Amino acid sequence: MAKVKIVADSTCDLPISIIKNLDIEIIPANVIFDDQIFSHYDISNDEFYQRLEKGEMSKTGVPAPKVFKTAFDNALKTSDEAIVLTLSKKLSAMFSTASLVIKNFFDERVTIVDSETVTLEMGLITYLAARQAKDGASKQEILQNIHDFLIPNSQLIGVVDTLKFLKKSGRISTISWLIGSVLSIKPIVHIEDGVIKSPGKARGKKHALEIIETVAKKIVENKKSDSIMVGHSHDLERALEFEKLIKELPDAPTDILVGEIGPVVGTHLGPGAIGFAWIGDYEDDWLK
Repeated sequence: MAKVKIVADSTCDLPISIIKNLDIEIIPANVIFDDQIFSHYDISNDEFYQRLEKGEMSKTGVPAPKVFKTAFDNALKTSDEAIVLTLSKKLSAMFSTASLVIKNFFDERVTIVDSETVTLEMGLITYLAARQAKDGASKQEILQNIHDFLIPNSQLIGVVDTLKFLKKSGRISTISWLIGSVLSIKPIVHIEDGVIKSPGKARGKKHALEIIETVAKKIVENKKSDSIMVGHSHDLERALEFEKLIKELPDAPTDILVGEIGPVVGTHLGPGAIGFAWIGDYEDDWLK
């Protein structure tokens, strides 16, 4: 039996191959089309983005407490202890619901951690913690690494192709949406203190991708881990181009993950987003 099992909610957006290889237990979040609720396992990324491109709009939801309990029970069937990672509690009720389930049904064998982030950045933290667990590290060793190194040094930068979905989900005002749409503004997104912020903007997609390319070089120069995650929302071709760009840089990381942003986060970003997650430094000046 394994010592420690890593559990994460599905907004970590890790590729299924990594989830299986590292034996990560996933808590499936919900996405909703016209009051029809789909679990993470009930709708593929392709179907989800195709529905968005046809003009349908989705919402997101936290699963029922019994879904969390099932995930934690499954984790303890094959391990002595479990560490649960959720997206930032400032972005969702996943953390509070999971905490309540742990308090009512589980003992100290299950420990919850607010990743203070979401999607690619959360995925990278989850991936590195799960690798550590697979290598036989103790629960305390993994928790110390998460709290003292991974979370404080994890970063995400990305560009959103359209403001439509941010406006629909209430992340930006109608005025910002109108101005941004007219001027073809592409917001640059970063996560700081558990909240999604926009430290910069680009005029048009070409300018946005030029900024991301510049940032990619800075990421490699300032990395503190050899693992980087490239993510996209239904734009694999672009993600592979950026993977190639990173591989060709001096001192390139040897461990590059490529993943697709799933339906829950995709509800807010829409198709065409691209970004990176890494462990290292970040400065807003990189965007200038």
